[in-house]
Amino acid sequence: MAHDPAVLNDGLHLAMAWGDDWLQPIQARLAQQHPALAAGELDRCDAVCREAMRFGHAQVLPLAPLGESERIAAWKEQLLARYPWINEANLSRLYSQGMYYAMK
Repeated sequence: MAHDPAVLNDGLHLAMAWGDDWLQPIQARLAQQHPALAAGELDRCDAVCREAMRFGHAQVLPLAPLGESERIAAWKEQLLARYPWINEANLSRLYSQGMYYAMK
Protein backbone atom coordinates (compact mmCIF):
# COMPACT_ATOMS: atom_id res chain seq x y z
CA MET A 1 0.00 0.00 0.00
CA ALA A 2 2.93 2.37 0.63
CA HIS A 3 3.71 2.33 -3.10
CA ASP A 4 0.16 3.22 -4.08
CA PRO A 5 0.30 6.45 -6.16
CA ALA A 6 -2.63 7.91 -4.21
CA VAL A 7 -0.85 7.33 -0.89
CA LEU A 8 2.42 8.74 -2.23
CA ASN A 9 0.66 11.81 -3.59
CA ASP A 10 -1.05 12.36 -0.25
CA GLY A 11 2.36 12.05 1.40
CA LEU A 12 4.03 14.44 -1.03
CA HIS A 13 1.26 16.95 -0.47
CA LEU A 14 1.89 16.71 3.28
CA ALA A 15 5.66 16.96 2.82
CA MET A 16 5.25 20.23 0.91
CA ALA A 17 3.06 21.83 3.58
CA TRP A 18 4.00 25.35 4.60
CA GLY A 19 3.72 26.77 8.09
CA ASP A 20 4.20 24.69 11.21
CA ASP A 21 4.37 21.45 9.21
CA TRP A 22 7.11 22.65 6.82
CA LEU A 23 9.88 20.01 6.65
CA GLN A 24 8.26 18.03 9.44
CA PRO A 25 7.82 14.25 9.27
CA ILE A 26 4.61 13.19 7.57
CA GLN A 27 4.03 9.82 9.23
CA ALA A 28 1.46 10.89 11.84
CA ARG A 29 -0.48 13.08 9.40
CA LEU A 30 -0.40 10.41 6.70
CA ALA A 31 -1.57 7.77 9.20
CA GLN A 32 -4.68 9.89 9.82
CA GLN A 33 -5.50 9.70 6.12
CA HIS A 34 -4.41 6.07 5.68
CA PRO A 35 -4.79 4.25 9.01
CA ALA A 36 -4.09 0.84 7.43
CA LEU A 37 -0.45 1.74 6.79
CA ALA A 38 2.07 0.07 9.10
CA ALA A 39 4.83 2.08 10.75
CA GLY A 40 7.42 0.85 8.25
CA GLU A 41 5.19 1.81 5.34
CA LEU A 42 4.71 5.28 6.79
CA ASP A 43 8.47 5.65 7.19
CA ARG A 44 9.04 4.54 3.60
CA CYS A 45 6.44 7.01 2.32
CA ASP A 46 8.10 9.80 4.28
CA ALA A 47 11.50 8.94 2.78
CA VAL A 48 10.20 8.64 -0.80
CA CYS A 49 8.18 11.84 -0.59
CA ARG A 50 11.03 13.86 0.90
CA GLU A 51 13.38 12.54 -1.76
CA ALA A 52 10.93 13.49 -4.52
CA MET A 53 10.47 16.95 -3.02
CA ARG A 54 14.23 17.58 -2.74
CA PHE A 55 14.82 16.31 -6.26
CA GLY A 56 12.04 18.49 -7.68
CA HIS A 57 13.33 21.59 -5.93
CA ALA A 58 16.91 20.92 -7.02
CA GLN A 59 16.03 20.49 -10.70
CA VAL A 60 14.57 23.97 -11.13
CA LEU A 61 17.74 26.05 -10.89
CA PRO A 62 19.81 24.20 -13.53
CA LEU A 63 16.96 24.78 -16.00
CA ALA A 64 16.72 28.52 -15.27
CA PRO A 65 18.39 29.59 -18.55
CA LEU A 66 15.56 28.04 -20.57
CA GLY A 67 12.40 29.92 -21.43
CA GLU A 68 9.51 29.38 -19.05
CA SER A 69 7.56 26.86 -21.13
CA GLU A 70 10.73 24.95 -22.04
CA ARG A 71 11.87 25.00 -18.41
CA ILE A 72 8.58 23.66 -17.12
CA ALA A 73 8.45 20.92 -19.78
CA ALA A 74 12.06 19.84 -19.14
CA TRP A 75 11.56 19.91 -15.38
CA LYS A 76 8.37 17.87 -15.60
CA GLU A 77 10.02 15.34 -17.91
CA GLN A 78 12.94 14.88 -15.49
CA LEU A 79 10.67 14.56 -12.49
CA LEU A 80 8.22 12.11 -14.05
CA ALA A 81 11.05 9.97 -15.40
CA ARG A 82 12.11 9.39 -11.82
CA TYR A 83 8.77 9.69 -10.00
CA PRO A 84 6.00 8.74 -12.48
CA TRP A 85 3.40 8.59 -9.71
CA ILE A 86 3.32 12.35 -9.02
CA ASN A 87 -0.02 13.86 -9.98
CA GLU A 88 -0.55 17.20 -11.74
CA ALA A 89 -1.55 19.10 -8.60
CA ASN A 90 1.62 18.05 -6.78
CA LEU A 91 3.75 18.74 -9.87
CA SER A 92 2.43 22.27 -10.03
CA ARG A 93 2.98 22.90 -6.34
CA LEU A 94 6.44 21.34 -6.37
CA TYR A 95 7.51 23.44 -9.34
CA SER A 96 6.24 26.61 -7.65
CA GLN A 97 8.16 25.80 -4.48
CA GLY A 98 11.28 25.02 -6.49
CA MET A 99 11.01 28.37 -8.27
CA TYR A 100 10.55 30.11 -4.92
CA TYR A 101 13.79 28.62 -3.63
CA ALA A 102 15.64 29.20 -6.91
CA MET A 103 14.78 32.89 -6.72
CA LYS A 104 16.01 33.27 -3.13
